[in-house]
Amino acid sequence: MTSNIRRTEELASGLALAALGAAAGAFIVASYPLGTARQLGPGAMPALVALILVLLGGVIAVRGLWEQGEGVGDGAGLDLRAALRPAGLILGAILLFGGLVDWLGVVPASAIAVIGSALASRRTRKREIAALAAVLAVAVPALFVGILGMPLKIWPAL
Repeated sequence: MTSNIRRTEELASGLALAALGAAAGAFIVASYPLGTARQLGPGAMPALVALILVLLGGVIAVRGLWEQGEGVGDGAGLDLRAALRPAGLILGAILLFGGLVDWLGVVPASAIAVIGSALASRRTRKREIAALAAVLAVAVPALFVGILGMPLKIWPAL
């Protein structure tokens, strides 16, 4: 199915970002107290970030609708399913990381997330993916466990 929208990737990405922000915001507002303007609660900052995601997603989607882009081929538009594929793969990699981090540990879960999100682009090279996975294998535990002191498992228990 093709569309006449010239910037289909921007439209799809904007809508996906706005939907993610709205879903996260709904969960946050339902789960954590926002507090007051004088005494902010634990849900205030995450709710603000979710609102910013919704607003940025809306801006990106509107740009995809209104801005004239470089058409593809004869300007007939792009396949919406092909435009949503990268966003779906990246979102899936993030969800996979969240599901695996407690079970496997932060280092293997980060590597799996890098590989999963790398599938979103047809231009990534195996060397680049391996280098990014190696850098994140060191940086993620150093930041979240070492510096921030989060109680995350680094490796799976054998």
